Amino acid sequence: MSKREEISTEELEVKFKSIGLNDKSLTEAIKSKFIRASLDKLINETSEEIPNDPSIAALLLALATATQKGTFELRPKVTKEIVSGRIKSPKQVEGKYSFVR
Repeated sequence: MSKREEISTEELEVKFKSIGLNDKSLTEAIKSKFIRASLDKLINETSEEIPNDPSIAALLLALATATQKGTFELRPKVTKEIVSGRIKSPKQVEGKYSFVR
């Protein structure tokens, strides 16, 4: 994509489902322009292969929600820890990494 072409809502739905986001979370993510942009950016900046796993998708959504209104240089590192299984709960995302808010 060039400078920042808009990605369609339908394309985002496919992208978010590919990581395992369930229908309820998908609806919530798509509804908020900040969260959908944050989750899209989070997925794009990740060097790791993101598996289709609902528990990982939920944690990534929690991270995207926590970091929706800014740039956070540690987000790729936190994402890697989620994908690798070192972070296993939303409380770890919110608590241990609350400084990203």
